[in-house]
Amino acid sequence: MAAEANRLAIVLHAHLPWVRASAPGEETREERWLFEALRDAYLPLVDVVARVHAAAPREPLLTLSISPTLACMLREPTLRARLAAYLDREDSVASLAATQHPELAAALGDQRARTALARRVFFEECRGDVVGRLAELAEHGALELATTAATHAFLPSLKTRAAVRAQLRMGRKYFARLFGKTPRTLWLPECGFDPKLDDELGGAGVRATVLEAHGVALARPRPPAGLFAPILGPSGVAYFPRHADLSGLLWSRERGYPGDEAYREFHVTLSDDAAHPHAGLKPFAVTGSPTKRPYDPVAAATKISEHAAHFVESVGRELDASRVERPIATVAFDAELFGHFFWEGPRFLEEVLCRADGRDGRPLAASLGAYLARDPALYVAMPATSSWGDGGFAEVWTHPNVAHLMRSGHRAEHRVLTADAAVRDTPRVSVEREARLRAIRELFLLQASDHAFMIRAGSFAAYAERMAKAHAECVERMTHIVLHGSRVPNAAAEVARARAEHPVFDELDEDAWSDAFDDF
Repeated sequence: MAAEANRLAIVLHAHLPWVRASAPGEETREERWLFEALRDAYLPLVDVVARVHAAAPREPLLTLSISPTLACMLREPTLRARLAAYLDREDSVASLAATQHPELAAALGDQRARTALARRVFFEECRGDVVGRLAELAEHGALELATTAATHAFLPSLKTRAAVRAQLRMGRKYFARLFGKTPRTLWLPECGFDPKLDDELGGAGVRATVLEAHGVALARPRPPAGLFAPILGPSGVAYFPRHADLSGLLWSRERGYPGDEAYREFHVTLSDDAAHPHAGLKPFAVTGSPTKRPYDPVAAATKISEHAAHFVESVGRELDASRVERPIATVAFDAELFGHFFWEGPRFLEEVLCRADGRDGRPLAASLGAYLARDPALYVAMPATSSWGDGGFAEVWTHPNVAHLMRSGHRAEHRVLTADAAVRDTPRVSVEREARLRAIRELFLLQASDHAFMIRAGSFAAYAERMAKAHAECVERMTHIVLHGSRVPNAAAEVARARAEHPVFDELDEDAWSDAFDDF
């Protein structure tokens, strides 16, 4: 019975931009984004997947995309050491606040329990190696791992196909270097698609990805299965449509579960003063009004069960009504939603995975690769230009407010391609070869979609501007050294400094970068 069950594909995308500080000492505010995501989302997710799979082994429970920049930071010794200090400090702050605010003791105790869980999973289950633990879970069939472009570049905005190929090729190479396998599934950054990308994705070896619903619904010719089956692009890539209504049960401000008054409020902290030690504590319930009451974890637990049951039932109804052979409903989210933005997310996800077991007419939670392994007949069509985000057609990454980033990226792209063509196959001294590698890495960091997103949203815009400017300037310095070598004063010191500031993808040697921009 379970083998013939309709499928529910939960796709989670875990990504953070490169936030490692170059200077030693206490972590920066941006580095704390990583620590918060680890404590609240990534480590609880590892725990949930491991326990659900151990209790009832079956097809991979979900698809998890890990961006190369996030994976690189998870392996970075400095950041791993700082995580331990962060967890200790957060626990001490919550403990002290509970003594000062006894009415908030239950809420703060729940936060301390999350911190304790994260510490146990990181040091005991993962043995300090989150990447290694995820590889183990994938090897045991608990989940399917995927990746994305090297630094999460918004691919439709890149000027040349060579730059697109480099982002795809090096992202997949880096993933294979860390996890031992080349992934067949790829997360398109920001779900950004343009028909010109189909050939590049197919050439890169991608066999599955996710698009926003309208990217598939507006495909040519129009697919007959609607949102309940992927389409096959001309290059052989299966494009899974993200089901907007079902995904909206978690995303929508109007009807999404995280807005329930029993859940923890994300936007209100114990102190509005950023310098106050209690500023990061969030011990209040949503309530739906400016007046907040203490968060009650017991009341929230009841709602989690209700909402998880409702979600699985909703998926089942949609699939049963689809009239599609071998239907699948795909829901896709940022992994950080489950635990960081939606505090109860890990527990909600656990209940959904346990309920979606394919029994008694319920859908079966499975990965994209597991669905394709059943060899379904797919309709051939070319998806439409699309993205997620406001408007659904790349407005966030092409808005006039961020046009200067695109111009800067295109200039840097031209510089790097020119330098690469001049020296790649020509004998050069070591400083010129190393400068070439640094130039490509800095170009990748400049191309990250996060800069435009932060500037357009108005959140951390100054940080994004500063980082984009630094990467563009480093590209200029490195390409100058590539072309002029030892004639550049202090060239070796310049290259060494660039490497120390952003030691990204250092596991890949010079040979791995040799064909970065080549045709597939």
